[in-house]
Amino acid sequence: MIALEVSSAAGRPPYGGIGGAIRNVVGELLRLDPDTRYDLCYRLSRWRRGNLFRPSAPNARLRVIQDPFNALLLRSDRLLHSMGIYVPQTPRITKLVTIHDLNAVRNVQWVRPEWHERRSRRIRQAVDRADHVVTYSAFTAAEVREEYGLRDDRVHPILLGVDTESFLPTPEERVRELRAKYGDYVISIGLVTPRKNFEALVRAVAPIDGLGLVLVGRRSDAESAVSQTIQEMGMQQRVTRLEGISHPDLVALIGSARVCAVPSLYEGFGLTVLEAMSCGTPVVCSLAASLPEAAGDAALLVDARDISALSDAIRRVVEDSDLAQRLQTLGLQRAREMSWSASAKNLRALYRDVAGV
Repeated sequence: MIALEVSSAAGRPPYGGIGGAIRNVVGELLRLDPDTRYDLCYRLSRWRRGNLFRPSAPNARLRVIQDPFNALLLRSDRLLHSMGIYVPQTPRITKLVTIHDLNAVRNVQWVRPEWHERRSRRIRQAVDRADHVVTYSAFTAAEVREEYGLRDDRVHPILLGVDTESFLPTPEERVRELRAKYGDYVISIGLVTPRKNFEALVRAVAPIDGLGLVLVGRRSDAESAVSQTIQEMGMQQRVTRLEGISHPDLVALIGSARVCAVPSLYEGFGLTVLEAMSCGTPVVCSLAASLPEAAGDAALLVDARDISALSDAIRRVVEDSDLAQRLQTLGLQRAREMSWSASAKNLRALYRDVAGV
């Protein structure tokens, strides 16, 4: 009855922000709506590569989609929601597409020209084919309306959630173990790209005596600049670089940090903010883009381009135990409010509104 294009959820763990978000929200949809059948659809090219997302729910069925055969393949479906940016031309039913962010479209200073051109073309095609656009934040919804000239009633922000049973506070024994290994530290997570603003974070942590920095994420096009900044600031012994770690180890690292810093200059939502809050770790967060929507009033929000302001905020949390406790309490409450169940309920209501299913 409802087709979900979930090719971006395939692959091996760790699944990353987009793949993980799709898996979580689809899992909740299947659980909350057991009387509706969901066809989980994969592009033929992705199907052939294997490692598909295969939920065990009885109301889920896996399908291959390929134009021009989808009218037959999805003949009983009344709505198709592409959760990546591939929107097939057929069948002629109500179509939705999720636009995660417009970084590659609007922020040409942070992406390669060929990626800007390719991504812009694909997103434009997806928006043109879709009847409605879903975004993860009001910020991205406003950008989509402006960029593509869409009416308000065609763009629908549905905030993401966090799995509070998976991201949990770390037991004290494990905290002691990790702090014995890394010392007191700030943690920051993400692909090492210019928009993540890790260079500024290194400079912000440098003047805070006795504080280390753990950067978790795959190396990418800002690697050279970040490495150079670490050298320039004399931070070689205070910065730990990690990638490809397991989920339990990541949760323990977050929960053992004195602060989780999210200095990014652009995010479609910023799920790391909620994951850190769910682990009971105080968050210092950039004011940029959608991040204030994720943080609510449960983080210290700063202009992350201002290195002094970023440094002062981190120092305040580390040195003021009352502030750290308040942020921890507010963060845990915020995480409980922002559930995947709420995201799935809002998405299911949208399906009814736009297609009557």
